[in-house]
Amino acid sequence: MGGPVSSFRMLIDLERSEWIDFKKELCKADRQRFDRLFSVPKLYHYASSNLSNPTTIEPIILSLIFNNFKIVHGTLTTSIQIENNNIKDEDFQVCQSSKESEIEIQIGFNKIIQDWNKFIECLNEDDEFIFIKMISNCYDRYHKSINSSIKENSDSIPSRHFAFIMALILYQQKQIDSHLTK
Repeated sequence: MGGPVSSFRMLIDLERSEWIDFKKELCKADRQRFDRLFSVPKLYHYASSNLSNPTTIEPIILSLIFNNFKIVHGTLTTSIQIENNNIKDEDFQVCQSSKESEIEIQIGFNKIIQDWNKFIECLNEDDEFIFIKMISNCYDRYHKSINSSIKENSDSIPSRHFAFIMALILYQQKQIDSHLTK
């Protein structure tokens, strides 16, 4: 019998088939991009299978975001470092005036790490470092938004996951936009 790795690879294919109507409406070039997107999560299938998540799309999206982060980080290192330096100064000032205490911020960050720990544990050392850096940088910038959306939903894990995923997408888009304007 197949282990969790085989099962999750099959779940990726099943999730992909759920998007068939969406894919049909795309132009040919976008259909090819769509197929490439769904091949990326298979690179991280072992880590994703350890999340024990009832929704398959969540680890798939996380894999896509992480892979894109690695691509952006690898090809845009200089731009990202410049952006990170500029943003950290601005965010630090915002954090100082925030009503959240440092302890609340750390607790929120620790919850995010706990949520994704099974994924992190299955990455190689380099990817683990990059993934934690991605989480840390994103949470530093968007913790107020993430935590405010969670409070409304009783700190449930799904709402925390989706709030964090949205923050990751926003963080990544900000990096891409920053590179494109230079």
